[in-house]
Amino acid sequence: PALDLLGVGDDATIVTRDQVAHAKPDPDLFRAAAERLGVPIESSVVIGDSVWDLLAARRAPALGVGLLSGGYGREELERAGAYRVYEDPADLLTHIAEVGVRASL
Repeated sequence: PALDLLGVGDDATIVTRDQVAHAKPDPDLFRAAAERLGVPIESSVVIGDSVWDLLAARRAPALGVGLLSGGYGREELERAGAYRVYEDPADLLTHIAEVGVRASL
């Protein structure tokens, strides 16, 4: 129901905590998502707003990008493995070329 409110379609690939054996900072969730999408985890970008997200990304191993919207500071996110840290999703989108991915808007 919450995903319906966000406009997430039925064709979206969704992987949740209850579908994997271990919670973050274990990388199970990110590895499962990459597998379901059919992409190598090493080519994946994980965007997270907590140190747990970025520790899991590093352990996966995927490229971790931090957002300051989760209450953690820039230095904390960088120490946890963030390649880059942005203020919020809008800031990330304006700098998307820095993380080497194409934005499809």
